[in-house]
Amino acid sequence: MRVTIQTENMKDLRESVYSNCSGIRFGSEFCEWKIPSLGNLKEAYTMAKEAGKNFSYVTPRISETIIDKVKGQLDFLNGKGDAGLVFNDLGMLSLLEYYPNLMPHLGRQLVFIPARCPWEQITNFEVGFMARRHVAKIFYQTNLNNTRTVNFFLERGVRNVDLEWIPHCFPLYKPLKDAGFNLSVHLNLTPVTSTRKCRTARFLGIDNPESCPGPCFERGFLLRNRILNLDFYLLGNVVFRYSEPSPIEMRNFHSLLGEFEFIVSMNPITGPEDKKTIDMLIDSLSAFR
Repeated sequence: MRVTIQTENMKDLRESVYSNCSGIRFGSEFCEWKIPSLGNLKEAYTMAKEAGKNFSYVTPRISETIIDKVKGQLDFLNGKGDAGLVFNDLGMLSLLEYYPNLMPHLGRQLVFIPARCPWEQITNFEVGFMARRHVAKIFYQTNLNNTRTVNFFLERGVRNVDLEWIPHCFPLYKPLKDAGFNLSVHLNLTPVTSTRKCRTARFLGIDNPESCPGPCFERGFLLRNRILNLDFYLLGNVVFRYSEPSPIEMRNFHSLLGEFEFIVSMNPITGPEDKKTIDMLIDSLSAFR
């Protein structure tokens, strides 16, 4: 088991880089307006490498407005020859044809898992047991269960894939490993829905995304659904579900999948906040092996 810390800003990166994690991910996973500057990317890469960590650059869905900025960053990383690129946009994957030194990593936004939504709770309302079980079989799957989709990515050199911590889906993850993918699993926050037009900015009255001060670096919002009796969390332009892995789930996951990577994001909802709390979390995850 490896633990990689994912950060979006330099403040969190400076706390994480000297922890006991195996690697650092830096960049915006969901919002193109939070893509770091080239200067910050260079600093993040240098700090991670000096600390002996693997380094990957995380990118969201990309529009034409941002693409030139991203190309400059890819030029820099491609010249280094030892960085990974987490892509959540097929256009980014096509760009990698021109950056052969970057290691492609399939982001979780392109791995479709309808179970991100609370299907189990929704289908408990006036739906029979057999119907609920049928719905579960359909919705606790990924688009990577399709052989053609798997081959599409493998033929383009993708050997690393991001997945969610959704226990119902664990048996479906092993065939992906058998197909040749290295698995990275995000803990705690599972995205339910996202939008390019930021919900947080709308709530706070921020009209221009180019001048957004990034309030989601410091705060998130609890969204309570009284009908489903579920809590969701708004962070930037994404609504998440929160899940705390149980010891039994952790042990089952280890026994089923063997070697894999955990991704832990630093954010206002889950933390961790500094080197000390990162190391405590890594110790607690290692105890379940």
